[in-house]
Amino acid sequence: MCTIRSTIKAALLIFASCAPLLGQRVSPTPQSTIFHVEGTISSPWESLLHGALVPRKKLIFHGEQPITTATTDEYVVLPRTEVTFRGDHETKTLVVDEKGFYSADLPVGVYKMIAEGPTIWPQALTTYVRLFRVTSPTTIILNGALYMARTSCDAMVGGDTEEQKMEAWKNVCGGEDSFTVPSKDGTPLQIYIRYPQRQNTDRGCLYTSSKIAEPGVPVFVAYNLFSLEADKVFYDVKNRTIAATGNVVVADGSGTTRHADSLGFRIEDGQVVPLP
Repeated sequence: MCTIRSTIKAALLIFASCAPLLGQRVSPTPQSTIFHVEGTISSPWESLLHGALVPRKKLIFHGEQPITTATTDEYVVLPRTEVTFRGDHETKTLVVDEKGFYSADLPVGVYKMIAEGPTIWPQALTTYVRLFRVTSPTTIILNGALYMARTSCDAMVGGDTEEQKMEAWKNVCGGEDSFTVPSKDGTPLQIYIRYPQRQNTDRGCLYTSSKIAEPGVPVFVAYNLFSLEADKVFYDVKNRTIAATGNVVVADGSGTTRHADSLGFRIEDGQVVPLP
């Protein structure tokens, strides 16, 4: 069942070396283990309110009001989207430029990527989240989008426990699901799904967009370097297959995208294989 969320419990390995003598220099990471990642993160704040001044009392970022972007006592410059890569060797946070572009050089490994923007109360933005692995020096392109999030959802739901009530609430009001789908070598990859609405079935879950509650917000799915957006996505938990319909847009980390009315995929060993 989709209501049983799989979370990554496996700890990421951390290797560190310490210089035994005072003043000894630590050798830099060899270039052969560095990869390059770049892309753009679109945001309604960037397109609608680029560089605007907004009331300080209505602006929230990282759960608090900003204090370093002040221009007057009452207004602050709207912060740009931040992109964070959390990995087993390094964590790096970047701020997109005026065109929404970011780039970074990182040691190869497993990374959780999070792109997030500020809230102008009461309007928050969705976050962009994915887990991916890079095993060799290369260049990957990961583009993403933030959307206007639902401002409220007062759905009345039932359930015997708080967890059951929360899962029932997510069916109506939307949320995030993640399922551990490791590769054969044990790398703790996951399939991540963000959705406006959800329906449970015996085989999996049907995720759908909502033209009324969250117009323009698609279902988003990511696994390793693969990602897609669509109006509807059915994920078969047992067979690890994805069936996407309606305005399907697929990316694979190369910078190219594919558009279709419907597409199907199977998850296996860190790869996403198209279904006939």
